[in-house]
Amino acid sequence: MATTPKPIRIAFVLDGEEFSWRPITLPFSLEGYPPVDLVLYAAKPEVSAPRVEPLTDLHPEEFDLILDSQAVTAGLPDFSPDQQDHLITGPTAGLLEDLVCQLLELRQKQEINSGIIHSAADAIVTINEDHLIIGYNQGAEKMLGFTRQEALGADLSLIIPPPYKAEHRDYLRRYLATREARVIGKHLRLTALRRDGREFPMSISFSVADIGGNLYFTGIIRDITEYQEMEDRLVQSERLAAVGDTMSHIAHEIKNPLLIIGGFARQLLRLPAFDDKGRQKLSMIAEEVTNLEGMVAEMREFVRRPPAQKRPGRLEVLISEVLELFHDTFSENHLKVNRVEESPLPEISFDAKQLRQVLINLFNNALEAMPRGGDLTITTRGRGESVEAVVADSGAGMSPEVVANLFQPYFTTKAKGTGLGLAISQSIIQEHGGSISVDSTPGQGSAFTIRLPRTEPVPG
Repeated sequence: MATTPKPIRIAFVLDGEEFSWRPITLPFSLEGYPPVDLVLYAAKPEVSAPRVEPLTDLHPEEFDLILDSQAVTAGLPDFSPDQQDHLITGPTAGLLEDLVCQLLELRQKQEINSGIIHSAADAIVTINEDHLIIGYNQGAEKMLGFTRQEALGADLSLIIPPPYKAEHRDYLRRYLATREARVIGKHLRLTALRRDGREFPMSISFSVADIGGNLYFTGIIRDITEYQEMEDRLVQSERLAAVGDTMSHIAHEIKNPLLIIGGFARQLLRLPAFDDKGRQKLSMIAEEVTNLEGMVAEMREFVRRPPAQKRPGRLEVLISEVLELFHDTFSENHLKVNRVEESPLPEISFDAKQLRQVLINLFNNALEAMPRGGDLTITTRGRGESVEAVVADSGAGMSPEVVANLFQPYFTTKAKGTGLGLAISQSIIQEHGGSISVDSTPGQGSAFTIRLPRTEPVPG
């Protein structure tokens, strides 16, 4: 931890009558410079100026410099030039007094500017022509995770994601050679790297300053993770609204024809006039109609699901109830169920019917991911202001491309199905104030994480 440098102490000696300037009496502590402790002394006790001490209280050994422009200390004990080599008197002392005051005023302005930059919520990072970080504020510490001690003097690649490290350095070289700006003066959306290795979306503006013939490049960074998530949710909502209108129309148009076809097929099955082959075909028709009716019902559920009817309950109890429904199916398909309770869950508010639907969707997906059997692990835990339930399978896993589209309506990798199950599940969880996410690696299975708030969000 950096220690504060020892202050430079300066005494100004006044004659008490020519106190015509307003002194700077605040101590300053600008980063990289020692603070200056300025003390005023007056020869005449009747001086009423604030923060002015009587000359009799001046002890020369306590100061690094004593300035006496009016030679007030002349003839006083302990103040002869032979004794005090840091005592300056006469016109030179007056010039130095003016210079010190101007210096402190400049340092005060610089410290104000430095304090504003240092305490800004946005990350402000400055590099020199050698790509080394020379400016790094508190906002950068909080956002990026590296301390000032770690960042200052380090190469900027410290906070640049791997694909762009060399690219950024090449851009700097090109600018130094041509002075042609491509991103300076603009706002861009890029990604940055936190200390823990996670990338995050950011908005950044670039500027360059020419100081004494040297160029310094500054980026002002804003973490837009929440904004990006909100934007994604808005796009998703607009997409779902358009999909909902289409599905509502389709469901309305095909509902009645399906009822007629299914009804006729079931009536014909009851007649004795058909042979086995004919009856088999009628059974297939009736079965496919039933499947289509299920899809229509799922589409209508997606479009017209009623508002959640939340009641206090325990999530782990609901999980146990749904697992019991799947008990025989899991056994027949050689799925071993493991329950892990990392920490006790508090009672929370949720719609049991809707969350049951989410769990059924996830358990059905796990079944299809492990056609030859495997392990299904359900982990529950409390984490901060949320409770979590993780449904993990040991199946084949999914590619990043599939994961990226998994919650999109109509996206499916199944031979049959609407591709609405996970979209509906996500919508239900979001309406509960929570989130659902998936981590998956090809060949290593998938894990769906449901997060629900411990307490109901306050409207407003």
